[in-house]
Amino acid sequence: MNFSPLEKLPKNQAEITLDKLETVYDEWASSYDKDLHSIGYPGPANIIKRVKNLLPDRTAKILDLAAGTGIVGEVFKSEGYRNVDGSDMSNASLKIAKEKGVYERVFRCCMGEERIDSEDNVYDGITVVGCWSIPINVSIFTEMNRVLKPGGYFISCFRPDAWSDKDIYGYKGALNDATIWKALSEEMDEYHGKLETEHEHYSSDWFYVVYQKV
Repeated sequence: MNFSPLEKLPKNQAEITLDKLETVYDEWASSYDKDLHSIGYPGPANIIKRVKNLLPDRTAKILDLAAGTGIVGEVFKSEGYRNVDGSDMSNASLKIAKEKGVYERVFRCCMGEERIDSEDNVYDGITVVGCWSIPINVSIFTEMNRVLKPGGYFISCFRPDAWSDKDIYGYKGALNDATIWKALSEEMDEYHGKLETEHEHYSSDWFYVVYQKV
């Protein structure tokens, strides 16, 4: 088990830039799957459990953002979903995801900084497993809304410190914009096993949320 790449990041999450994170995940990509599975990583399955309830049709068009090495894509494929695209900012991670063959299309996107490579109103659902533990420009929520079909779903999970009433990164405020989003559910569920790290903000249970494009 090797989580040493995480220890290279600042302990203050607000100081972590996307450039720093991209470098860490490029370095970590080759052992990422093994390391996550070694501690237990039910986050992807818990997200797709919710997808199955909302989008039972296995032909639904889905975008998996922050897809990394394609762990979520593997679960999608095992559940019969074949029309799933994957995107991430780490080229090294995307290379592994592409080699797995679990996504229909793989493309790079730095969330909150770049336009999602898609026309408007394309996806029935968007999943993001993890990712929200650092400050990301909240314009990403408007951008995700753009590429979702009317009535499409955003299914994701947030670490408790990033989904608190303090709303330290503004994620709650952005998603609770009633002009473009409707909140459907919010519940705690397991995300990963225990981490041996000095970073006290890590939590095994995260908030799983579902929002719908209005």
